[in-house]
Amino acid sequence: MNRFWIIFIGLCLVACGNQVDTDGINLQSNFPNTLDLSGAPANAKDRSVYSFSDLGAWHSYSLSPKPSGGFVGPFLMTDDNGLWASNQLVTLQLSLGERVLDLASAKMVRSEYLPGKLLQTYELEELRIQQELIFISNRSTLVEYKIESKAKQPKVTAHLTASTWLPDWQFSVEDSQVLLQSDSSKTKLWLTFDQPADGSVVSNSFVGQQQEFDLNPSFPVKISYVQSAYFNEEERVKDQSTVAKALSNSKWAFVNNQKRWNDYLSRTLTKANGGKIDSSYQTLAVKSLNTLINNWRSAAGELKHDGLFPSYAYGGFHGFWAWDSWKHAVGLADIVPQLAKDQILTMYDYQDIDGMIADCIFRDTLIEKHNWRDTKPPLSGWAIAKVFEVTSDTLFVKKLYPKLKKYHQWWYNFRDHNKNGLCEYGSTDGTRVAAAWESGMDNAVRFDEATMLTNDGGGFSLDQESVDLNAYLYAEKLYLTQLARVLDLSSDAQQYEEEAKQLVGLIRTNYYEEETGFFFDVMLDGKVIEVFGPEGWIPLWAGIATKQQAAAVVKQIMDKARFNTKVPLPTLDASHPKFNPKNGYWRGPVWLDQVYFAIRGLEKYGFQAEANELKEKLFNNAEGLLTNGPIRENYHPITGEGLNAKHFSWSAAHLLMLIRE
Repeated sequence: MNRFWIIFIGLCLVACGNQVDTDGINLQSNFPNTLDLSGAPANAKDRSVYSFSDLGAWHSYSLSPKPSGGFVGPFLMTDDNGLWASNQLVTLQLSLGERVLDLASAKMVRSEYLPGKLLQTYELEELRIQQELIFISNRSTLVEYKIESKAKQPKVTAHLTASTWLPDWQFSVEDSQVLLQSDSSKTKLWLTFDQPADGSVVSNSFVGQQQEFDLNPSFPVKISYVQSAYFNEEERVKDQSTVAKALSNSKWAFVNNQKRWNDYLSRTLTKANGGKIDSSYQTLAVKSLNTLINNWRSAAGELKHDGLFPSYAYGGFHGFWAWDSWKHAVGLADIVPQLAKDQILTMYDYQDIDGMIADCIFRDTLIEKHNWRDTKPPLSGWAIAKVFEVTSDTLFVKKLYPKLKKYHQWWYNFRDHNKNGLCEYGSTDGTRVAAAWESGMDNAVRFDEATMLTNDGGGFSLDQESVDLNAYLYAEKLYLTQLARVLDLSSDAQQYEEEAKQLVGLIRTNYYEEETGFFFDVMLDGKVIEVFGPEGWIPLWAGIATKQQAAAVVKQIMDKARFNTKVPLPTLDASHPKFNPKNGYWRGPVWLDQVYFAIRGLEKYGFQAEANELKEKLFNNAEGLLTNGPIRENYHPITGEGLNAKHFSWSAAHLLMLIRE
């Protein structure tokens, strides 16, 4: 049983000078509120309010829509796939003399989600209060209040209170700590101060001891505390030095935060070739980065390395998925390289003896079971090669290369039914639904008539070969060739290079239809599955198509009746009778990974004008991309409406690729 500890460490009242002063430009302040993270959840399970997290923490916070003496949350990504512990677990309360100040009546001067921090400033007649929140580790959050008086005031009294929404949970004081627990939950919340937790437990709340101090216009006062979330005692002990340093020197913590985020932002705003990205898309690029960082979760429970949720805002996505992971890693490779490496490693931690990688994995398998019914398309070689390209980390390649080889060969051992060197999607349990999941395109029309076959070597395959799968495998052979050369494995490099040459001919011959000018899946009996979908342009991304084939595919892509829609490149030809973008999932909505593959394919074959046209239509017509709306899982190709999950990681990763590459 995992324990989840929330610890509030240290109430510190000190006279303070000016806020953090760092060298260089503070890029954080240039990008306020790229996402709307303000709101008041109605109850513990309200998922309509979105939140800020950093450094892989498993808890997050929002901006209060009005002055309140604290930040909304935390939102705990533990039990029940996400719960608000409170509308505001910790609140600052102030009094001037005998008069309790009503912070809710204050005027909000500034309320901003900046990259890497939350910041609010509000004013009363007598006082100006600024509150900031940053993460100082993957388990701890520093909150600091700065109180300035407008004139000489009598003594000011301050104290912190804590309250929770979690039903049947009770506060108690034990060994100078405040414990919040329930017999019905595995989660335990601790509030620990750096001095004895003097105060009282009243009903479902804790009231800290009041402290009195002078307030002078020349000497503002800071009140700081740290909130920490731990799964076990080992984590708490490891984190204590960081917590103590932040409490004793908050300037160090804020400077550190600013330097780290300035580095993230500087990298994000720079193209892969070293130039600066178009100013029109800088805010979108930063919003994409923020989306990815908010979905970052650190190693915990059965997750042995850091990685990213597809979306913290959707309870069903509180895990790591293989296909998503490879895309996240490519998007982050030259922005947060270590996170990109960890995202790859965390999935390879779940490679079985045969070489297969699980579809998805979770922190706590009592809540969600790892899915071994299928894997996902082979894009990990792309991710590993991209990480090496930007880091030159040969040790990383050396560690993963034999694992990648084994995974690559697994497809030919367990997903090539007739052993002709061309693979099919399939499943480990023989179900067609899991086989379709394996493609990543869960309910794509191309699989509607497919049936399952039992493979001689084990496992099950669909009775159709998929062009995208074999194009991915072709690309992976090229990546394996590159990585083998990095490790001076000339024999391996020669082998994969020869295999790629053989495979490219098979794909051009078997899957391309001259009459229609497109690539299609093919049944094992030779019947062509003439459904126009994104699988047909993957051979351009992979560099497989001949120039003539590429030109024909581009003609289909630019056809306004098929793919050149308001938001371009839907996952099904818009003229198809089963086209259903509103409710179809992979039967019409626009997914940004497939947009990326198409646009990069066009660029690879010299169709730059067409690529630019499609990119501009995407940025300008997909709902919310150029405002502070959330980045969505997919988009309606006709109306532009955002669909399905909000704050979706692989969409954000591919937006970064489209803007920066």
